[in-house]
Amino acid sequence: MAEQMPKKKRKKSGCGMILLVMVLLVLLICGGLLLWVRGEISGKNGGETVTVEIPQGASTTTIASRLEEAGVIGNPMIFRLYSRFVAKADGTYQYGTFELAQSSSYDTIITALQQTAHYQETVTVTFPEGYNAFQMGDVLEQAGLCTQEEFIEAVNTHDFDVGFWDEIGKDPLKLVRLEGYLFPDTYEFFADEDVDSIITRILKNFETKVLTDERRAEIDASGYTLDQLVTLSAIVQKESFEKDEMATVASVFINRLQPDSPVPRLESDTTGNYIRDYLLPYLGGEASEEQLNFYDSYAVSGIPGGCIANPGLDAIDAVLHPADTNYYYFVTDIEYTYYYGVTWQDHQNNIAKAKAVNLEHGKVGL
Repeated sequence: MAEQMPKKKRKKSGCGMILLVMVLLVLLICGGLLLWVRGEISGKNGGETVTVEIPQGASTTTIASRLEEAGVIGNPMIFRLYSRFVAKADGTYQYGTFELAQSSSYDTIITALQQTAHYQETVTVTFPEGYNAFQMGDVLEQAGLCTQEEFIEAVNTHDFDVGFWDEIGKDPLKLVRLEGYLFPDTYEFFADEDVDSIITRILKNFETKVLTDERRAEIDASGYTLDQLVTLSAIVQKESFEKDEMATVASVFINRLQPDSPVPRLESDTTGNYIRDYLLPYLGGEASEEQLNFYDSYAVSGIPGGCIANPGLDAIDAVLHPADTNYYYFVTDIEYTYYYGVTWQDHQNNIAKAKAVNLEHGKVGL
């Protein structure tokens, strides 16, 4: 009978233990997420009561966004899913002004939003792209919301709770502190809304529309400060009759900003117009040369310190993504045709062309 060989002992593998640990970790994570979602849906007591305005015809997405902004909910995606698949409440929400407690349960919130809200009179105003603070104050005054003087005073002296507040330049030569950040758009304000609330909503709209994660990365890559970006964008906005020209117009000014530029000043007439038509009247006709030069693109090299208007997204994106040109000059005629040039002689030739077109319309010169 053959002698039996002794059986080899199997080595215990660590793979099973690793797998077990991984399964336990997944279960813990899933359990934690489940508890967090349940807590989000259930809410908690004792939250501060806030006012939430729901526009007529607002989608559940818009409603969830407004609830999140007010601190009533913590996650708009979970609210949308709960509303659609659990509460089946989509399409049943009312519009108006609602008083809601922060961190309420979803069922409490949904029930409240399904009731007819207290009606509060609102006023709709539109600020066109390129309007400055004085023009916006005039729009608000015409709408009966506040006076232009109250608006400008708040713009210059009040503090506002927005995430980019510390990035706004506070140079004493800056005569209109929030110029460039008052985002042009259509707004619906309460008829009795105070001026600080109006400005806060405008600034938060700038934060939401302009300072997306993607555009933040582009601003960082550009090397511009936020002040420089809005100031240059405002000049591009005021110099552009059409959206299609903005990227090329931006390229002219950006080419002038380069270290080897033969034309180190932006030399935009729009800065002089702002000084003449708005700053000097605001200052009672008296201003120091230092104050005026702070805004004058003919007086300083590079980007002026003071902004002249509030640009829209198209102008801002044109500065962040200018056309690839070697232009240093441009001029326009009365028909809004743009003539671009590389050299001073090109520019003189283009001026002659623009004058000829203008003369056909009975206008002498530019």
